[in-house]
Amino acid sequence: MKKWVFILAIAISLLKAQKEHPFNKGETLLYDVSLNFVSAGTASLELGDIEEFDGTSSYHITFRMKTNSVWDQIFRIRDTVETWIDSEGLFTRKLKKTIKEPRYSQKLRADFDYSSGIITTNKKDLSISSEIRDPYSFFYYLRTVPLKMGDLFNFTIFDNHKLTDLSLIVHRKEQIDVPVGKFDCLVVEPFREGRMLFKNRGDMKVWLSDDSQRLPIKIVSKAKFGSLVMKLARHSP
Repeated sequence: MKKWVFILAIAISLLKAQKEHPFNKGETLLYDVSLNFVSAGTASLELGDIEEFDGTSSYHITFRMKTNSVWDQIFRIRDTVETWIDSEGLFTRKLKKTIKEPRYSQKLRADFDYSSGIITTNKKDLSISSEIRDPYSFFYYLRTVPLKMGDLFNFTIFDNHKLTDLSLIVHRKEQIDVPVGKFDCLVVEPFREGRMLFKNRGDMKVWLSDDSQRLPIKIVSKAKFGSLVMKLARHSP
């Protein structure tokens, strides 16, 4: 009897921990993508099943972006990123990235071994001393953090075979319209060494819904081929 009580207590505690996150397995976010203000394709973020990974439970997240038939003639994009993140701490445990663009392609694989403090990639090894997130796992982590205007956060991101120390500021509240509806949002922006993310000021902004779900409603970023805008078109469940 005590054994079953113990098992039940563990199950309840796991369910409680999962409910603390504003997302659940099966969540799919679909985006309309525009490049330089012209409709260009679609993107999606899918939260898959919880998988056992190196003896721990991890969410399997998949990001996909592809251009439509018109933009395929101009600048064809077929990008897929998969990341496995710890179901409790939401830090990255494994990352796979396949980028297919006209003048740039990349195949990246990275395994995060926190016990030995090493990230092993298909190009080199990196030493780490703390939990690390990639750009996609960071979206989900950010959705769990209490945010208010003026807040400033420091964090380390892994991407493109390197670690980058960044900060993020919560700029303002703003109401915006996207294909799925109207939302009150918090506008957040990452930056590095006194400049906005990457090379130019304002290279990325994210609009998070100012509610319990903290959905990434709109994402604006600059790239080599121009200004890329993702607007939430569908959300399930």
